[in-house]
Amino acid sequence: LKINKKEKKKALRSALSAVLLKDIVTARGHNIPEKYPFAIDNSFENLNKTKEVENVLVKLGFEKEFERAKIKTIRAGKGKARGRPYKKRKGLLIVVSNDTQIRKAAENLPGIDVCKANALNAQLLAPGSHAGRATLFTKAAIEEIAKSKLYL
Repeated sequence: LKINKKEKKKALRSALSAVLLKDIVTARGHNIPEKYPFAIDNSFENLNKTKEVENVLVKLGFEKEFERAKIKTIRAGKGKARGRPYKKRKGLLIVVSNDTQIRKAAENLPGIDVCKANALNAQLLAPGSHAGRATLFTKAAIEEIAKSKLYL
């Protein structure tokens, strides 16, 4: 759908600010660690094995989030007959600075999405129009967001 540019930017800024507030993220249903908004080192972007990514995220305290994202329920209505029988939960969003190897490594983990910093949108940060998705930023991604002035 076409949306006004100012309205689109405002939605992105609103979703970005909601991601950083622990109360909003937990109210959305995510299980996050105690020291929640934090940035990861840039070396995280170079991981190329799914098991390595999973081990790092478990060490950071996201093991309960993995269990939550694994749950899938049977869809109500005709979607079952049309090839969409299961509804899956959205888990962690990882924001990186550029297209690296971690995208392929993390795609097999349930509920996890990887996005470049310049491709952020309100749909990724607030899926289902509910703001406050659990999100991890790399330090380079934060610099990229600051450079592109998405926060203004």
